[in-house]
Amino acid sequence: MIRKILTIVLLAVGLQIQAQSVSQIKADESYIYGEGWGTTLKQADQSALQDLTSKISVTVNASSFMDMEEISKGGKIDAKRKFENLINTYSQATLTNTQRILIKNEPDAQVLRYIKVSEVDRIFDGRKAKVLDMVESAIRAEKKAKIDDALRYYYWSFELLKSLQHANEVQLVCPDGKRRLLITWIPEQINEIFSNIRVATLSQTGDEVEIQVTYKDRPVNSFDYTYFDGMDWSNIYSAKDGHGVIDLRPGQIAENLRIKCEYQFAGEAHIDREIEGVMNIVDDTPFRGAYINVKGHPRHVQHETFTITQQNAATAIASTDNYDDYLSILNVISKGIQQKNYASILKYFTIRGDEQFQKLINYGRAQFIGNTDVQFSRLGDKVICRGLTMSFRFRNNNRKFVENIVLIFDKQKRIDEVKFGLGKEAYNDIMLKGAWSQDARIILANFMEDYQTAYALKDIDFVRNVFDDNAVIITGRVTNRPRNAMERSQYIDSKIIKYNRQTKNEYLRNLAHCFAGNEYINIRFADNDIIKAGKGGETYGIQIRQDYYSSTYGDTGYLFLMVDVNNPDNPVIKVRTWQPEKDPDFGVYGLSDFF
Repeated sequence: MIRKILTIVLLAVGLQIQAQSVSQIKADESYIYGEGWGTTLKQADQSALQDLTSKISVTVNASSFMDMEEISKGGKIDAKRKFENLINTYSQATLTNTQRILIKNEPDAQVLRYIKVSEVDRIFDGRKAKVLDMVESAIRAEKKAKIDDALRYYYWSFELLKSLQHANEVQLVCPDGKRRLLITWIPEQINEIFSNIRVATLSQTGDEVEIQVTYKDRPVNSFDYTYFDGMDWSNIYSAKDGHGVIDLRPGQIAENLRIKCEYQFAGEAHIDREIEGVMNIVDDTPFRGAYINVKGHPRHVQHETFTITQQNAATAIASTDNYDDYLSILNVISKGIQQKNYASILKYFTIRGDEQFQKLINYGRAQFIGNTDVQFSRLGDKVICRGLTMSFRFRNNNRKFVENIVLIFDKQKRIDEVKFGLGKEAYNDIMLKGAWSQDARIILANFMEDYQTAYALKDIDFVRNVFDDNAVIITGRVTNRPRNAMERSQYIDSKIIKYNRQTKNEYLRNLAHCFAGNEYINIRFADNDIIKAGKGGETYGIQIRQDYYSSTYGDTGYLFLMVDVNNPDNPVIKVRTWQPEKDPDFGVYGLSDFF
């Protein structure tokens, strides 16, 4: 009885303190607040955010933004509504992290959201930092001929830039050392990229035309495009290492073909709520230079015949071994895939190799294209074949893309592993690390390929086996700092990154749920940096900027992996961290944080 009375007293005191807090916030002009009601907490919270957004739009000087008629969609919507819509893009991405007080619980929920007036400018500063970070990523991508990443980051940063206060004044020290206004410099860079892209036909097999895409006279690392098929523009196609495809309509000839460089990437914008929100408000920016004529006349072929090319310097493992038997197997497999006679080539695979091959074939309608010059190398009693390129199409979304394929033969000359390969640029980044042992370079390249293949094909078994049982697994999300009584009394609002430690089993359980709930998963690695640890033998740190998107979810952030490859047959991930943005103090997690 005493305990029940004590509980009632404490509850009453808590409600009284809360009531005082609400009234104090409403009376204090240093705060902006919004109230919301609803049958559920979520509805009440959204209502409070909308109310808060409306009040913030009143406190922000609209004249500090670009002309609403110039930047915003909406037809006949008045300028005031357009401005509120623009400010609302901040509420979608940022204001969810303001302080919240639950006044009344469900089913008649009431919520108060509030923010200090002095904190409003920080909201805009955060987006400005994001714009600058994306521009820097675009610059790095362009240098590596990752044209899809370069155009995507330039265009997204340009759209975000329009939503900033004083957008016409934002500057950047550019690669030439000069300080320039981004509002004019970014479009110049986009047009400059278009002017250096060349597209030419190479070969034609049936109705499929293989094209070569170059940037500044070298093969593009990656590139997305659509093409005009005589009636309409196609879905998005992807080229890799200079090779792409065009599917002709029956009876169409491969002349006067025209492509359009993809630069908006609207279909991927959901990986970032800020970008998605802004692109729904801000007018699209058209670029005439995105349209490019395809040159040349393709040679007609029945199917590709493979030959061995001279090992390039990046492999650092040129060999005089005779690989003619492996070459013959490749040519038989190529013909079997083209004829869809998979039973005829089954004997060339181990059980594991066939399982992986079937997953690959089911991933999309597969066909060997281009890059008929392949390279072989040895690692122990295995033979690795690189240089293969295949085109794929998703069954349900009609997207078509090109991927490098790696085949690994066992000592009986059967294919034991089939996986997606790294692009030439990423592969060379690893293989040209002369200070590393030859085997370590090959093992690390193989690991990176296994990792990206496992996520593309949703191979949970690989992930389970590659993580150490005691691996440090940290995920990050933007959240509010938990507050004690003193903090509550001072109404401190602080957005931080909250890092969550997961066990291996927790991570696998969440990942399996993600795999099962998505038709497809696609991961883009925009940047990667690999460093060898000073101790721990063959231990490496891999820092990657990762854009993750699937049929139901998307995010963007920075991934760090610490990988132990001391056992070549069993690489082990010791640490995996993910953070949505660079920390202002230490940047991205790295080896130094765990040694």
